[in-house]
Amino acid sequence: MNNLITSRTNPTVLRLLSYKESPTEDAFLVEGYHLLEMAYEAGLLFEAYGIKEEHYGDVPFTLISESVLSKLCTSKSPEGVVGVARLPKAKQGFGDRVLLLDRVQDPGNVGTLLRSALSFGYHDVILLPECASPLKAKVIAASQGAIFRLRLHFMDLDGLKALMEEEKLPLIGTALSGATPLAKFEAPSRHILALGNEGQGVSPSVLAFSSRNVKIEMEGIDSLNVAIAGSILMYEFVRRQL
Repeated sequence: MNNLITSRTNPTVLRLLSYKESPTEDAFLVEGYHLLEMAYEAGLLFEAYGIKEEHYGDVPFTLISESVLSKLCTSKSPEGVVGVARLPKAKQGFGDRVLLLDRVQDPGNVGTLLRSALSFGYHDVILLPECASPLKAKVIAASQGAIFRLRLHFMDLDGLKALMEEEKLPLIGTALSGATPLAKFEAPSRHILALGNEGQGVSPSVLAFSSRNVKIEMEGIDSLNVAIAGSILMYEFVRRQL
């Protein structure tokens, strides 16, 4: 049985808090049984802590008090376990379908889009600067662990331009004006789908790279939530290619 950590100022707790406040691709916190299991199954969980003994293979497990658990977790009613995980290493090359997020700032939207990306085969996701960090608890929770099965790429506009040239991937922009309605739009089998900021949409600097823009026809309202719109587009693009 591991020694119980009860002090919130214990060196291990302080180290874990640094992962909570300043997560990196190689060390961030995950909360709850489902997310720890997802990380473990992906081989990306390397420390685990909880208020009762749990087993995640050969991953080191340490008992902590409920007070320490509440300090480490963002949830008001934590399930009882928290762990340290890393992102999967992005491999060379990209798949046929890539999702690009341009300044999407709401954690729930980013997490939901990551979940939809995994569901619809967009296994490579590009995050441009000013997106909500996918390593924060709210995004991880909204993704339902999708981050452990996706390849996340953090890059700027120069990186995006280089990627498009190297991979010969056309970019599809999303816009409300000067765009083809989804009903009449045929997406190429290989593409990057760009989704933009909740209030401003895709930035002009990103749209400058697009070969074509698409919009979703709607009635009674001007626009949809970016996570809903993005999920519709990904689903439709995949469905039409089956």
